Amino acid sequence: MKASVPFLLGMFLVAGVAQAGAVKQRKPSGRELAEVKRVLAGKQPIAKKTLYVATRSTGAFLFAPVMDFTSSPPLQLHLIQDGKILLTLSPSPADKLWPVLRFEGVTFKDVNDDGFEDVVTLTRYMPVTGPKADQVFNQAALYLGREGKSFQLVSGELHDTLNQTPPSSMGEVMKRLKQLDLQKLSAPARVSSGHKP
Repeated sequence: MKASVPFLLGMFLVAGVAQAGAVKQRKPSGRELAEVKRVLAGKQPIAKKTLYVATRSTGAFLFAPVMDFTSSPPLQLHLIQDGKILLTLSPSPADKLWPVLRFEGVTFKDVNDDGFEDVVTLTRYMPVTGPKADQVFNQAALYLGREGKSFQLVSGELHDTLNQTPPSSMGEVMKRLKQLDLQKLSAPARVSSGHKP
């Protein structure tokens, strides 16, 4: 029994370190939600989808999705930090093509193991005209974290592969991401633009 005590203590310490690096997401407090509304200056966040998020690379911020029908596209995904909008994620190809029925959710996770958290979103659409008229379907979007300072929307082949068959849930999107070639999700190599003093 004495020999197993250090082993168990070591296991708890390792688990604690692993948890320390994990992304933390939770519902915002009333005070945090009031701060979001103040920063958005009259635009109403989707309260049930607004989250407090703490990451290693970007720090702590509030994720605030907004449906603003005076904008095109109406879905806006804001990251709020230190009382101001840190950045707004780029609209996905689906946001530009089809009417948004509902924002389903978001997950922050380092999907390509580069040390920077990425953003995965799921949105429901319902076109009113064309071959998909009145058909409800989901589309996922993936934003790769770039050094904790910005997020780059994945497009082209990777986006199409992720959405070839509309994903039914965020769980399905995460399964598909695990099957993608992680090398294709890596940041492009940097090209030096000269010496910095």
